[in-house]
Amino acid sequence: MRRKPRAEARQPREEVRKVRTDLYRQHIFDMAERVFADRGFETAKVQEISTLAGLSMGTIYAIFPSKDDLFRAILEARGEELLELVRDVTSHKLPPHEALMALGDAYIGYFVAHPDFLRMHLREGTSWVLTPAPATDARVQLWQEVHKRQADIFRRGVAAGVFIKEEPGYLAKLFSAMDQVLLADWVASGMKADRAALVERLQQLVDRTFCVASAKAPRRGSTRR
Repeated sequence: MRRKPRAEARQPREEVRKVRTDLYRQHIFDMAERVFADRGFETAKVQEISTLAGLSMGTIYAIFPSKDDLFRAILEARGEELLELVRDVTSHKLPPHEALMALGDAYIGYFVAHPDFLRMHLREGTSWVLTPAPATDARVQLWQEVHKRQADIFRRGVAAGVFIKEEPGYLAKLFSAMDQVLLADWVASGMKADRAALVERLQQLVDRTFCVASAKAPRRGSTRR
């Protein structure tokens, strides 16, 4: 019988190793978010993440060479997920007010589903309005695309007479700040309100801040479930 080439024989083992590494990576992400959320980046220790994850320090360092690498990897991975949500919402070309509310609903839904990441982000004091810091190229590109897509919604809304006459990029930054304050207040109050209540509150703020009186839409609560 002819033997398989050694490289081909090793392939299943390598696939198993990759699956295991991916599982470890996600588990470390989840536990690290919790530690960073509770302790802050400067105070958090890899040993705490190791203990919470039930994995050795060696296993963690084999995937993430340092605490900085782990922290940046979380920010970039979550940023990619948020960008995909933004792309999904904006690809449908909804009317401006509906698009803005769908976007706010998507943001709120994401952070309600990932409260440790939200707390970690807020603890670091990072502004959603300014270019992210530390600013890796990947994070800057993510932020720029999200901001551009938000500004495009406002640009269409201003042109249609739905939103107040103001520079669209400025309105996009106000919307990001509004969203951040809303979610920060939710965390500070013990995260008791549900998604629908948060979306309802956001719509009230959007209508009062951005909409001209004749264009305010009736309140409908969450647009997605």
